[in-house]
Amino acid sequence: MGLFNRDTAGQTSPSTSVTLERGAMTFFAETIGETNPIHFDLEAARAAGHPDIMATATYAVVVGTMAGKDLTRRGKPDMLALIGADMRYLLHGTEQYSYHGPMFAGDTVDVETEVTGFADAKGGKLEIATLTQRITHPTRGLLVEARRDLIHRLG
Repeated sequence: MGLFNRDTAGQTSPSTSVTLERGAMTFFAETIGETNPIHFDLEAARAAGHPDIMATATYAVVVGTMAGKDLTRRGKPDMLALIGADMRYLLHGTEQYSYHGPMFAGDTVDVETEVTGFADAKGGKLEIATLTQRITHPTRGLLVEARRDLIHRLG
């Protein structure tokens, strides 16, 4: 018997709005060693035809984390709490991203996460929760879809 609350399969978090701040995006880009100036230099981004600096591809993880923190501040469970993730046994599994449009500083995006399923592996020694997170913009639509597997090591 696993630790995840499998009754949460199919549930979706409340939609949460996150505003992308230039300072945080610049700090992140510089921290990960990004060298393309469109990710940290406003003039370079505008010269490339963008309205502001563009988020790096990996910034979607930060946006997801910010959304989870917002839910917690509002008294709602984040997805880890919802699925019953036990941090003592939790491992990070695979991640897959589909990019449909860029995110820019100043954007306010909506984030929601769906519990898309559960599975067992290694003869029941591992259980896997699959979450799908969608980041959308009110006028540009779906920007990023992220699929993540979280794993409990049971044996």
